[in-house]
Amino acid sequence: MSASALNTIKNYHQQTKHRPRAYARSSGFMDWVNQPLPYRLYQGAEKIRLPLPSLLKNELDNVPASYLYERSTKPAKVICLESIAALLQNSLGLSAWKSYNGTEWALRVNPSSGNLHPTECYLLLPDLEIETEGNLNSEHKNAYSAHYNPYINSLEKRAVLSESSSELLNKKQGFAVVLTSIAWREAWKYGERAYRYCQHDLGHALAALNIAANLNGWQVEVLENVSNKKVQSILGLNQSNTVAEEVEYVDCICWVSCSNDHIEEVKNPEKVKSLEEVKDWLNDLPEITYVDPANQLSQSHQDWPIIDDVFNATHQQALTFLTAETTPSSSALSEKFLSVKNHGEQTDSFLIEESAQALIHQRRSAQSFDAIASTMSIDTFVSQLQKTLPEKNMLFSLLPQPAQTHLMLFVHHVEEINSGLYLWLRNPSHLNALKSAMHSDFEWSQTIENQPLYLLKKGDYRKIAKAVSCEQDIAADSTYSLGMLTKFEDNLIRSANQYPLLFWETGMIGQALYLAAESDGYRGTGIGCFFDDLVHDLLGLKDQQWQSLYHFTVGKHIEDRRISTKPAYFHLQASAE
Repeated sequence: MSASALNTIKNYHQQTKHRPRAYARSSGFMDWVNQPLPYRLYQGAEKIRLPLPSLLKNELDNVPASYLYERSTKPAKVICLESIAALLQNSLGLSAWKSYNGTEWALRVNPSSGNLHPTECYLLLPDLEIETEGNLNSEHKNAYSAHYNPYINSLEKRAVLSESSSELLNKKQGFAVVLTSIAWREAWKYGERAYRYCQHDLGHALAALNIAANLNGWQVEVLENVSNKKVQSILGLNQSNTVAEEVEYVDCICWVSCSNDHIEEVKNPEKVKSLEEVKDWLNDLPEITYVDPANQLSQSHQDWPIIDDVFNATHQQALTFLTAETTPSSSALSEKFLSVKNHGEQTDSFLIEESAQALIHQRRSAQSFDAIASTMSIDTFVSQLQKTLPEKNMLFSLLPQPAQTHLMLFVHHVEEINSGLYLWLRNPSHLNALKSAMHSDFEWSQTIENQPLYLLKKGDYRKIAKAVSCEQDIAADSTYSLGMLTKFEDNLIRSANQYPLLFWETGMIGQALYLAAESDGYRGTGIGCFFDDLVHDLLGLKDQQWQSLYHFTVGKHIEDRRISTKPAYFHLQASAE
């Protein structure tokens, strides 16, 4: 990585830290008149209506909740309009509508900071027999580029690929999904810190996509060594999105494989070869001409040049992952941690009674917690933490590099263990480095045999948890709250694109905790506002080798009964019937 890119990233990260009485720069008020529209729409593009969930076959209603974490063994669904609808609705679709005092807003399956949803989804799809708006049973001989619009539950068909470009898609059992970020949606509210929120929201979306694909019996891979600029050209974003402040950045391109061959522990050479063919195809695709313009999201904007600077610095190279770490004790420690049976197994009845799809759609972000009711058994606590381990949760297969993030835990109300400050170690090879970096008087006692949970210091940390999370009660009234502590500077030196990848990892951890809490009858919520350096001071961290990138909290939520709920697609139901 160039020195200038590294400096841009490090300067951005320092400049956008919240500090007591000195928050990261934002507009300082809510400009409701210019609140960005939460849906990208391509005006004039042919609309391919997706079947509503109520009209789809209900096979997924019987898929057990264990498939949120374990690789599916069911036969892969064929690529068709129904299976693509299920994939999108179970990952990036609407989950409900809420209303209060005359105001109505939609919730989505994938969590998002402030419910602002900067993530957009595009697809390169093979020839399908589909019904399009105003064009019944039309024949599509070529592959095409499409945009997913969750509000109208449709694919917007933006361009048809040439016959030669369509050949690979039509013969492969798979298709491409591209995720992008519109930073303005976050910057409107959060100002310069918006890039951070875009990237951990991208992690939420990737985790949701991987889970939804798994329910279909499909596999998802994030492709390395494909230029973001090339993908931006393929999607024609510069042609269609002409409002400079609403620029859309390509974050990653995924390949969804719909074969019956399930992921193996060791990479299958034939599978690797197939993915290389896909990457070669993408890199060789000619630029596609687009004619339908994107809608404008706001009439006026506040410019934040530092966000464009950090996007350009981190997206200038093709995505590459870290190679496996080879610390001698790492493998043995991982096996030891995962061998335990007496703590963290699925002891709760929720996992048996609920389907995976039901839990995906009932997931919510808690707004407040009942501090008295937020007590949790030690088995449930460990079970939830185990869902964040790559070895215990298939959703992390989408990020094929060693875990770089650990959980600094404020434990408030867990039975059989002391309240206090803990660390949940997600990569055993980092243990000695973390010990060396933190306060020398921390205990580092292993709380539960064969579990990577370390007590750093006993005590009541509720006031401290609240203080470092921008004085938010949700960090103190819960069962436990946490900061996601990431190996930082060394990874940035290796590659600029590690900066967004580290946030993706935190977003994926967040989604794992959201669903684990939901399945156990609790609720979680992400915390984007925290005082970065107060967290580091609490731990004794002196430099940028480790940084806290995202906070989270889990407990028994308090339902706001003033808010009413409607089904996800009630606004489309009447026209469908």
